Amino acid sequence: MRLKENNIYNMDCLEGLEKLEDNSVDLVVTSPPYNVDLGNNKYNKNPYNLYNDNKEHEEYLSWMKEIFSKVYQKLKSGGRVCINIGDGKNGAVPTHSDIIQFMTEDIGYIPMATIIWDKSQVGNRTAWGSWKSPSSPSFPTPFEFILVFAKESKKLKSKGETDLTSEEFKEWAYGIWKFTPETRQKKIGHPAMFPEELPKRCIKMFSWKDALVVDIFSGAGTTCKVAKELGRRYIGFEISKEYCDIANKRLEELEEEVS
Repeated sequence: MRLKENNIYNMDCLEGLEKLEDNSVDLVVTSPPYNVDLGNNKYNKNPYNLYNDNKEHEEYLSWMKEIFSKVYQKLKSGGRVCINIGDGKNGAVPTHSDIIQFMTEDIGYIPMATIIWDKSQVGNRTAWGSWKSPSSPSFPTPFEFILVFAKESKKLKSKGETDLTSEEFKEWAYGIWKFTPETRQKKIGHPAMFPEELPKRCIKMFSWKDALVVDIFSGAGTTCKVAKELGRRYIGFEISKEYCDIANKRLEELEEEVS
């Protein structure tokens, strides 16, 4: 591997993936931009630092396909990818379905699971579409998706040690996960974070201890932080220096807590 493990790198993920050895990654846990014009929609007025979250849909899908095709090369046989994604326009733009299609039909991933993340969060309902009318009602989505794919085999090709408890396995081995969203975006400094519970479940359910976990859209470094806590090796890529600095600071603070 040409990149040193246990680091988050300030670089575009396509550039970073080129620096990884083929067939070296055990698990990717990531949440790409949703392409919902972050910063200019009614639900989130905070934009990304650099990225423009408002591509034409076909351009967005083409970009994602290029990235996950490169991810496929870097995964070990039996390696997994967990993609946290939400649909646009109250479900009218089926982004998750489009991702499943290109991941399986165009790239060749094996679908493993479609997990519904029940966020139980709608907020104050002020937009109903056509009020009390079937003309054009609106359906906000208090859930997101965690799409799980495998390379070449649903079964891990190597044996290892698990840290899953019986209670965790029984609770998490369902297609619906219910936990609250991240509430510290302003405090931490990133507008679109998932909570630590999400990568925790993905990492423990889909990898052995000491696996190499990669987040190609590292953001504030949540996946890498959780991977470190769970005894996994990690690499993150983040195009924004501001977010990369935030992520590395979180890892430094974790190191201080441990020591």
